[in-house]
Amino acid sequence: MASPKRSFLFSVLPSAVILGLLLVVSCKNGDPTTTTTNNSIQGSWRITAVNISPAVVQSGVSFSEITSPLNLLENNCIGSTTLTFSNGTVTNNSTSISACTNSTNSKQLVNTFFASSTSYTETDNQLTVRGPQTITATKTVNNATATLVTSLSVNPLNQPTPTSYTMVLTKQ
Repeated sequence: MASPKRSFLFSVLPSAVILGLLLVVSCKNGDPTTTTTNNSIQGSWRITAVNISPAVVQSGVSFSEITSPLNLLENNCIGSTTLTFSNGTVTNNSTSISACTNSTNSKQLVNTFFASSTSYTETDNQLTVRGPQTITATKTVNNATATLVTSLSVNPLNQPTPTSYTMVLTKQ
């Protein structure tokens, strides 16, 4: 004859296991919070900053961020220019902005990366633009900003100095 303790285990244990399984199966966490990030560059952007390394020296002054001085000297042309990435094509409106009429250096900088007939392809973390030259950049996009990092064989003065460019774009 089975001991009362053993009989209790055999009668309660299966019920406990079944109850546990039911709890696990029927237990539903609240709706999971899914964070989706749209890391596509598609949309309209403004160039907020272009950081370069090594810095360039112009008239004895060293610059490692080049949009601020250009905006100051050239009527905020870069700050007023909108880049639009849509269906594989990049356009910019620098030719139609009055601030850019006499802004030769600003337009040259914009057109170095995003000339009038520029196309692009992208993956989650990479952007390739094809215009006057083909440039591949590491891309990081969040809700309000995009950061593009690339290296070119010339600096912004078009001197043959390998230069790293970090471009920050702000969503419009």
